[in-house]
Amino acid sequence: MDVYVFKLKFKGPAHFGETGIDLENVSERVGSDTLFSALVNAHKEVYGIKETTEFVENYSKKPQFIISSLFVYLENKIFLPRPLIDLRIDNEIKRNYGKDLKKIKWLDLKGFENWLKSNLNDEEIERMKSLQIEYSEAYTTEIRPRVTLDRTTSQSNIYHSGLVYFKKNTGLYGFVAFTDTKFIKNFQTMLRILGQFGLGGEKTYGCGMFEIEMFERVSENLRKIFFRQSDIHIILSLYHPDNEEISSLKGNAIAYDIVRKRGWITTGRYALPYKRKSVGFFVEGSVFRNKPSGTIVDVTPDELENELPHRIFRNGYAFTIPF
Repeated sequence: MDVYVFKLKFKGPAHFGETGIDLENVSERVGSDTLFSALVNAHKEVYGIKETTEFVENYSKKPQFIISSLFVYLENKIFLPRPLIDLRIDNEIKRNYGKDLKKIKWLDLKGFENWLKSNLNDEEIERMKSLQIEYSEAYTTEIRPRVTLDRTTSQSNIYHSGLVYFKKNTGLYGFVAFTDTKFIKNFQTMLRILGQFGLGGEKTYGCGMFEIEMFERVSENLRKIFFRQSDIHIILSLYHPDNEEISSLKGNAIAYDIVRKRGWITTGRYALPYKRKSVGFFVEGSVFRNKPSGTIVDVTPDELENELPHRIFRNGYAFTIPF
């Protein structure tokens, strides 16, 4: 596979929703399932619904690319999710820093390598703790009141929306591994169009618009991580197993957490007043004995199968790196 890294610099606030009451819950990052759906909508804007339907059908059989989730970057520093495994960490380190280790959620490239190698000492753990502060200071969030008007009665209704602002020289980055290098230009086109009409919610207010700050092959340091040999793998995306993988999950999943995703249906630029089926994913940082693959999940509501212009899917293919 040919692996690229890309950085997105946002022009203003963004709304990356989390499950909750109203729209006040907001995240500073974007799951791979959400990013893929947004890219498909961008594909539809460029190529039309017929070609997009064909693209999704082909992708579900043999994906031309696999994407990670989007994570925070700060200048030249990228933050990676901490692997959810600590079996190789020295027991004395666990006794002395057990609570501190659990609070560490994000690692830079050096910290990620040290965690995998269990190369931890007092100095490195203190450095990792300071990185959590750097991470939290890379963005700010706020809640804004919004007003909607009933189309029939013109009665106003107030709701609240959470927004995230990325500070100067920060934004989101992701990885994409191409199984078909001929699709690289198409992917860049989809990403550029997505930046023009916005990633996430509240696009009516101009939220989520971005520029592609960088798109290039991964550096030599990252290649050392991506292409080494190991039977154990970590995921940097959300992952939903296919039918064949489900039977072996009990023995394959070493350390993991699971999230259930749900939300409103979006087609093109428009959000529809219908909710898609909920679906479970293994989260970023989960660890598996054998390399997971994943699948596309059909989340079309049963009662709307004949009413929607197309079926609704969520991407559960796993972006993996060797442990």
